[in-house]
Amino acid sequence: MTTPSNEPFKLETGSDLLIVLLYAPGKTDTDGEPIDGITRLQKLMFLLQQGVGPKQLVNDAIAYGYKPYKMGPYATGLQRDLNDLQAAGIIVTDRLNYWLPDDGDVSPGGEQDTSGEKHVESFRFRLSELGLRIGKDIWNGLPDRHRHELKTFKRFFNALTLRQLLIFTYERFPAYTSASTIKHQLGF
Repeated sequence: MTTPSNEPFKLETGSDLLIVLLYAPGKTDTDGEPIDGITRLQKLMFLLQQGVGPKQLVNDAIAYGYKPYKMGPYATGLQRDLNDLQAAGIIVTDRLNYWLPDDGDVSPGGEQDTSGEKHVESFRFRLSELGLRIGKDIWNGLPDRHRHELKTFKRFFNALTLRQLLIFTYERFPAYTSASTIKHQLGF
């Protein structure tokens, strides 16, 4: 992780990008808006790296090696960085348990209940107090244009249902869906 200076901040590592993504305001317009679910987090980072969001912002960041996996593009390096940032007390993971009506939406870890509802166990990823301070330093070191682009990206993609996010990703990047176990549920 790089320390910001008076020069515009350049994201140099995947951890920098992960922290600033978690710090960026989204649909709630609140700094540090959490991201629910590892699948959503993986897809948002993947889309950033593919240039769907603020491409110039991530050009210098070390790219994760995404490969096709069960739910589409997946990077073990992102999971490793996430674990390291959790161990360092920068990212906090909260367990989520809830019931969803079975509306056909794809949920990681969702199990079909006989009552027509899915029990979902997932995780919410958010920055700790330390992470918020680091995220704010990185955020404030970015040019205004990059902050605006990242905020727009997160506001749009973090507001989509997981199903919508997966369909968008599968349509735009079909090469990363070859190992998917949910393609048929998404109409592919």
